[in-house]
Amino acid sequence: MSSSRFRFYTRSLNPSPRGSDPGFAMPLAIGTSGVLLLMGFTLHGVALQERVQVGAVERQQREEDLLHSAAHQLLATLNRGHRCLLNHPLEHWELHGAACATPTHVAALKNSRVLAGSVQLVGWQPGANGQPGQLALQLEAGRQARFGVRPAATSTEGAELGPRILGGGQP
Repeated sequence: MSSSRFRFYTRSLNPSPRGSDPGFAMPLAIGTSGVLLLMGFTLHGVALQERVQVGAVERQQREEDLLHSAAHQLLATLNRGHRCLLNHPLEHWELHGAACATPTHVAALKNSRVLAGSVQLVGWQPGANGQPGQLALQLEAGRQARFGVRPAATSTEGAELGPRILGGGQP
């Protein structure tokens, strides 16, 4: 009997924790680390998607600014030295523009560089009876914009860039 008491006594001094079967902690740790890794990948993917969207918005805004700058630059050039072209549609510039612009000037006006981008003049329609004209520009990347062009109050002022015309975005 004393030996059974001894066994009972040693068991009570070093009791094994309940539910601690061999191999229980390792699968739990692996499962938890897998969940944490999946959450990390998900958060990383969300952050990358947000970065892509912000980049696209910034690129679109840069393109809009470039087109607006190109429209201002083109009108300034036309007002300064080639005002007779403002009275004719783009298709007639080579024929009727000889009075104020050489063919080289007309070609330079149709394809210009603004900041770091190439911009092409794809349309010019003068306004009739005091109505605004329309100016259409296109970036080499394909984005287009159309602007209204108001005739100036006096003939010595030339034309002024008006608001952007909706529907002149991507081709």
